[in-house]
Parts: sequence; structure tokens; C-alpha cells
Amino acid sequence: MTGVDMHTHLREDRFDPAAFEVGDRLGIELFVCSNIGDFRPHPSLDDVREMNRVLAGELRRYPERLRGYCYVNPRYGRATMDDLRHNVEERGMVGVKMWIATLADDETSDPILEYAAEHRLVVLTHAWRKTVGGFPYESTAANIARAARRHPQTRFLMAHLGGQAESAVNAVRELPNVAVDTSGTLISTGEVALAVRRLGADRVLFGSDLPHVDLVANVGKVLAASLTPPDEERVFGGTARRWLAEVAA
Repeated sequence: MTGVDMHTHLREDRFDPAAFEVGDRLGIELFVCSNIGDFRPHPSLDDVREMNRVLAGELRRYPERLRGYCYVNPRYGRATMDDLRHNVEERGMVGVKMWIATLADDETSDPILEYAAEHRLVVLTHAWRKTVGGFPYESTAANIARAARRHPQTRFLMAHLGGQAESAVNAVRELPNVAVDTSGTLISTGEVALAVRRLGADRVLFGSDLPHVDLVANVGKVLAASLTPPDEERVFGGTARRWLAEVAA
């Protein structure tokens, strides 16, 4: 297996190189990473620029093992777009990270999603369905589905299987431009198998949420899902490598 982890983060401005050693043992060769700093829901423009600058430094440090998502706060309009262009076209980032500054389907995100479609970027979008304790602008699968309908050429990767796999998978099932990742401590082997059955293996990508979640456990829950060898290969890296090869800076 030569896998790709499509959902990782920096911690304290660094990517932990110990993950490379674990990845070597498990067959995970490439890690796609974002930097959301100290998890402020509404970072300033200067903060976002600095987080992306720091990530760019880590991408230069580990060019064979890391790729990057440009973190965006859509509320800053043209300045957000300028930073996105800089990070994609000059620093070589391959995707967009959208967290909880706005809902995924907020109209402020439209220029970002249009640019992502033009450049075939991966848009990694946080989604989590909560009964209590949700953030004011925390997207669910319904938000991502609405954004995907409005932007059918944009490639969305819904994180954490939407935080509630069955309802989330059903919400995006008819939208071929939405895939899901397997990251999250509450996402189990059964939910991975469910997603593959309903979406197809081409729309389920491996992600761990490193460094917050154990890489071994995340690989294990996919291995335990009893997928066919071709489907397992697609989940662990086949689809991700194809996507990354299509990114056009």
C-alpha cells in the first residue's frame, strides 16, 4: 500500500516528523496538511496569512512528504482571494481548508469555490452534526450539499464523514463532486464500510486528523472494513493521487 493522508494539521507551527516514521510502517507516504493555528473560530486576516506562511515553510522542509491546504476566512473578501492565489500559484498549495469562520454555503465563499474549480483544488470542508455544543458557523452535510449544488465543478472533501455518517452520506449521495474523508475519533469501521457502499470507493478518502488522532487507529479502521483490495487501494490513496495530479496552479 502506498497511501495518502488527506487530512492532517500542524501543531505549534510544525509537522511532527515522527508521523513519517509511522507512515512508513503503515504505507502512508504523503500527508496533505493545513494550519489552523490555535483553533480560533474567526481568525484575523493577518493571522490567516501567518498560518499559511508557516505552513509554506513546512512544505519546503518536507517536499517529498507534505502537500498543503490554504486556510481561508471567507469574510475578508478580496484580501482572502489574494492570499489564496499567492499560496496556490506561488507556494504550490493544492487545496483549500474551510473550517468554521463561515458556513460552507455562505455566499462569501463563492469566489473561493469558483477559484478552486478553475484550478481543480481540493476543498477540505469541516462538517460535524452536533446535538449540543456546535459552533455558530459549523457546517453540516446539508451546508456542503447546498454549496456543491451551487458549484458543481468544485471538488469538495467533506471531513469526518460529516460527523454523523448515515445522515451525512445520504445528504451528499447524489452529488458526484462531494467525497468524504474517514477522519475523526467517532468514525468507526462500520461507518467507513457504509460510506463505501453508498458512495463508492472513489468518493471515500483516507484522512486521520493528525496530530489530534492516532494514525495507527485510523488506518486500522479502514483495514477492518473488509473492503475489496481495489476499493481499499482507492480509499487509501488511488483517488487522492489522481486528484492531486489534476491540480493546476
